[in-house]
Amino acid sequence: MKKRQGVRKLLAGITAAAIGIAGFLFGGEEVWASGTSSDKPIEVRVNGGKLLLDSPAFIHQGRVMVPFRGISAAMGAEVRWNQADRTAIVSNGKHTTSYTVGHTRAVKDGKVVTLDAPPLLREGRVYIPLRFSAEGLGGKVSWNNMAKEAMIYPLLTPKEAEAALSKISAEAIILLKNKDFEKLAELAHPDGITFSPYAYVDRQKDVTLSKQQLRQGLNNDAVYRWGEFDGSGEPISMTIGDYYKKFIYTLDFAEAPWIGYNQSKSEGNTVNNASSQYREAGIVEYYFDGVDPDYAGMDWESLRLVFERHGDRWVLSGIIHDQWTI
Repeated sequence: MKKRQGVRKLLAGITAAAIGIAGFLFGGEEVWASGTSSDKPIEVRVNGGKLLLDSPAFIHQGRVMVPFRGISAAMGAEVRWNQADRTAIVSNGKHTTSYTVGHTRAVKDGKVVTLDAPPLLREGRVYIPLRFSAEGLGGKVSWNNMAKEAMIYPLLTPKEAEAALSKISAEAIILLKNKDFEKLAELAHPDGITFSPYAYVDRQKDVTLSKQQLRQGLNNDAVYRWGEFDGSGEPISMTIGDYYKKFIYTLDFAEAPWIGYNQSKSEGNTVNNASSQYREAGIVEYYFDGVDPDYAGMDWESLRLVFERHGDRWVLSGIIHDQWTI
């Protein structure tokens, strides 16, 4: 079932005047926050997707502290909590880091590292410094103090993602435009491509088409259940051809005015959880900010192509359609 938050909660996280000195720092430097304003919520994004966290980030003694469990889950990692010694352990299969509340000493992949601030226990939740929320799992982080916005990149920064994915993503979007599913299958992950009609991805329930099914393209007249329609909850039961028109190439995304590499402009009220579902992925977003002026931008749409590494090359693993939902 999709996880949705109300529009009021969404807007509360993106409004208020900017106060402070602008900064944009990647991992390797301490993340300081200045000019703190109590009415300015801290916004956290992973690969461009805005997180709607149950426990908000905050600033403590000049350091940005983020909720350990929520951030780790958004990066596709698993968390364990040892109540006896108040130690949290996080692992993404590649890196494992343990943090102890009140101590600046942490252990990453068996080696001791020193945090720039100790983890805190607040209202039953563990918070750790922003910098190490990403670095502990091999990622990178930036902090924009003017906007009070934290950007976490589990694998590639936007610049790195563009260098790695611009060619294959341009090829994939043209193939989608031309309805050339046979050639698209050549770019697909060996396990196929997972299709998500809205931002929230559930790889256990969303339809995954194998390379063989993809090669059949629009000639495949089988009816699949792709999920549920937003609002009504009615099943999305369609052929590939009908789904293509409704949830894939709804606009000419090959001519999209904005393309983001591990960045996102989409601001719907459905959680963008792609980074937690596709570990170590690169996400390319093709975005239109609206077509009909009468809707004041509420008719924005985007298409996200998700690429994962397989051997020595990038392959297409997911296609996610996004739009304003209710």
